[in-house]
Amino acid sequence: MFRYIEFFLEKITYKRISCIYLGAVLKNRCFLYAYSISLILIILFEFGVVIATLVFRENLWKTYDSGFMDVFRYAYTHNQTETKQMIENLEREFKCCGVDGPSDYPRYGYKIPLSCYPGQPPSHLPYNDGCAAAVILWVWKELPIIAGVLGSILFIEIFGVISSLVLGVAVSHSSNGERYTRFSEK
Repeated sequence: MFRYIEFFLEKITYKRISCIYLGAVLKNRCFLYAYSISLILIILFEFGVVIATLVFRENLWKTYDSGFMDVFRYAYTHNQTETKQMIENLEREFKCCGVDGPSDYPRYGYKIPLSCYPGQPPSHLPYNDGCAAAVILWVWKELPIIAGVLGSILFIEIFGVISSLVLGVAVSHSSNGERYTRFSEK
């Protein structure tokens, strides 16, 4: 599924790049305007995603939490060592245990791994926080950086729209060169 989405987005990107290239080389403003329209549509889509995320944030949290629990359960039920290793690395990195807390392991009949304990020998109590909440807190803490990167991308896209429109107008005026030279001679 993701392969098809990636293929589709790749084709759209190549077509957009072709529009700006052909518009500049062939001095065809239709290509330049098509490029600016495609960028405007992408910007509107991005704003739509942000608005939908803000409106449906509660459902998004439930989907995220249940998806995390499904991965957790599937990894331990089917003994997927790579996925279990990733979960344990996440627990060490974020100092958390399970999805919602250390009770996730006994609830599904598993022993709490060493990655849930502050020290290597499990002499202390395991971490109380679940990893789902720990990851959300980390994203919330890193939100200024994420917003800065997304804002920079938005700035570049808006600059691309303005540049393609300006170039389209310049191409339009260059095709009507005799009209402008007439006015400048007076």
